[in-house]
Amino acid sequence: MAPYQLRLDWQMWFAAMATPQDYPFTLNLVWKLLHNDSGALSLFAGNPFPHKPPRYVRAVLYRYQFADPGSPDHRWWNRRPIQLWLPPFSVYSPELKSYLGEVGWLREAR
Repeated sequence: MAPYQLRLDWQMWFAAMATPQDYPFTLNLVWKLLHNDSGALSLFAGNPFPHKPPRYVRAVLYRYQFADPGSPDHRWWNRRPIQLWLPPFSVYSPELKSYLGEVGWLREAR
């Protein structure tokens, strides 16, 4: 991927400017999150699913704008949803399994 960015948040930022088909790593990441994959979870500051893997993972595209200085709730950002970027996927989603199988990324959780 170009430009290469080591951090997941930057990779997702670039991916959001295109489609999931242009950044297929996002589908592999979803699969790994659905299986509580330790390698994928190590990319996060903390495990967002400490007790069990999520049942569904989706991605929503938001538009961010700076909040007004001195806002009463001390926010840095205002955001509003634009569109669903990835639909909700589960470990049983045929579309997800089919795609990952086609590209050779489908590997069941250990």
